[in-house]
Amino acid sequence: MKSNIEEKDFKAVLANYNFTNDDAYALKKIQSKIFKYEEELLQGFYDFIFEFNHAKSFLHNKEIVQRHKEGIRNWFRNLFCGKYDSNYFYKLNIISEVHVSIGLPTHYVNAAFSFVRRFIKDKLISHQQCQILSAVDKILDINLDILTISYKQGEQSKLIDEVMFLKNVLENDGIEPYVQPIYNTKTKKIEKHECLMRLIDPKTSNAVSIFGYLDIAKKINLYEEMMQLMVKKSFNYFKDKNSEFSINLSYEDIANENFRENLYKNIETFPKAQNIIFEILETDFIEDFSIVIRFVKKVRELGCKIAIDDFGSGFSSMENILKLNPEIIKIDGSLIKDIHTSKESQTIVKNIINMAKELKAKTVAEYIHNKEVYTIVSNLGADFLQGFYLAEPQPLEEVN
Repeated sequence: MKSNIEEKDFKAVLANYNFTNDDAYALKKIQSKIFKYEEELLQGFYDFIFEFNHAKSFLHNKEIVQRHKEGIRNWFRNLFCGKYDSNYFYKLNIISEVHVSIGLPTHYVNAAFSFVRRFIKDKLISHQQCQILSAVDKILDINLDILTISYKQGEQSKLIDEVMFLKNVLENDGIEPYVQPIYNTKTKKIEKHECLMRLIDPKTSNAVSIFGYLDIAKKINLYEEMMQLMVKKSFNYFKDKNSEFSINLSYEDIANENFRENLYKNIETFPKAQNIIFEILETDFIEDFSIVIRFVKKVRELGCKIAIDDFGSGFSSMENILKLNPEIIKIDGSLIKDIHTSKESQTIVKNIINMAKELKAKTVAEYIHNKEVYTIVSNLGADFLQGFYLAEPQPLEEVN
C-alpha cells in the first residue's frame, strides 16, 4: 500500500502521546492473548452500537454490516500490530474519510471507543497484564484523535488557532446576532428579521460568520454554549419589538435535550411568542424525525411558527415536510441566484410558490442580489424577499 502520510506527521503524533518502541513491543507481545476474544468483542461491539439510531441508519442491511464487521476486525487487529508507521496512519486516514462521508457524529466514535477500551482493559486485568494498560490507552487515544479530528502538523496548527479563537470569542462575550431584514413583496416594508450568528474577533472587532467554525465548535463542545448565547441575545433584543424574527436550528440543536429545555423556558418568558420563527434546514440530516415532530408541536403550543429553510436544495421527504406543516417556506438561494438567466430555476421556483399556497404557507425568496432577480421573483408571487440587494445583515445596534 502506498502511503501519502509524511513520516514527520505520524512521528509527531506518536511523540505527542509519548508512544515509545517499548509500547509498540508490549502491544505486539499481548496480541495472541487478545485475539482469542475477537469474536466476543465484535458481538459486544455491535450489541452496543445498535442501541444508537445512527448506527441503524448506515448499517441497514446484512451485507453492509458484514463489510463493516470486517473493517472493525482489521482495525482491532492492527491495534496490536507492533508497527505504527506511515501505512498504519494511512489506513486510519481512510477510515476517517469514511466517517466524514457518512456524516458520522464524533460522539458516536467516542462512545464506540469507550466500549472497546473497557473490553480490552477488562481482559488484560483478568490476565494480570496491568503493565500493558498504559500502552493500550496511548494507542487508543492516538486512534481517537485521528478518527475524530486530525494528525497532520499543519492541520493541528490551524486547529489550535481556531480553538483559541473560539475560546477568546466566548471569553470576551463575542457571540452576537446580526439581523437581516425580510421585506413584504407587496408593501415593500420590513416585516421580519433573520438572526445570524456572528463571532466578534476580540483583536480586530471584525464580525466573522460561524459557518467556517461550526465543525470545530462542535468537536470541542463549545457549540451549545454559543447557541444558548445566540438565543438569549436575540430574544433580549426582540422582546420589546413588534417585528417577527427567526433563528436557525439544526437537527443537532433540536435533538439536544438540554438546549431544547432551555429554549422552551426562554419562549415561556418571552412576551410575544407569536413573533418567534424557528427555521429548520430542509437539507439537515435528520436521524429521528419524531424528535423534530415533538419539538414543532411543543413550540407551536407556546405560540411560535416554523419555517423550512433552504427548501428545494435537498431531497427531503415531502411526507416529512407535510408533517411539519410549516407556516413559512424559504426558497433556497441556489434556485434564486441564477433565476434571471435560468428558465429551469424560474419554473421550479414558480412551482414551489404554488405548492406553498396550496399548503397555506408563506414563501420567502432568499439571495435577492440584483434588481433583475428582485423583479422576476416578485412577479412570480413570492410573499417575502431577502438578500443583499435589499439589505445586508446588520449588528443589532444598527437596526432601525
